[in-house]
Amino acid sequence: MHTSQTVKKDRLSGVVTIVLSVFTLGTGLYFMVLRPPLLPEDIRFSGIDTSTLPPAFLDWLGVVFPTWGGFITGFGIVLLGIGLYLLSGRILWLYLGTAAGILVAFGRFVYSNIVISSDFLWFITGLFALALGLALILVLRRGR
Repeated sequence: MHTSQTVKKDRLSGVVTIVLSVFTLGTGLYFMVLRPPLLPEDIRFSGIDTSTLPPAFLDWLGVVFPTWGGFITGFGIVLLGIGLYLLSGRILWLYLGTAAGILVAFGRFVYSNIVISSDFLWFITGLFALALGLALILVLRRGR
């Protein structure tokens, strides 16, 4: 028998966590979609003359930052699930937020390792398989 579990709501913590999750999601999506390979502060800090960089290096950075963005976005999704749980008292949000967050984070990670033909693809694929298995368990059990 499946019962919906609830706990005492914590509106203040829920709202603040949701606000943090929105900013975290925005940051992650910026890294995944909009961030250029090098920002002006990257160039200033490193002292790199960008004209001397091989195009392949910039291409690689174009894989690295979206991968970081995937982990940031995944964390933002987990935070959103926590915030919704605190706000509503419904444990379902912990299960769904965790499932979605790990799929985004590890899905982007395995994708980037496929793109760069990583020597560690076997390990990263194992992590993704574990994340996929956990996500399925969480969705199927969602708050039992």
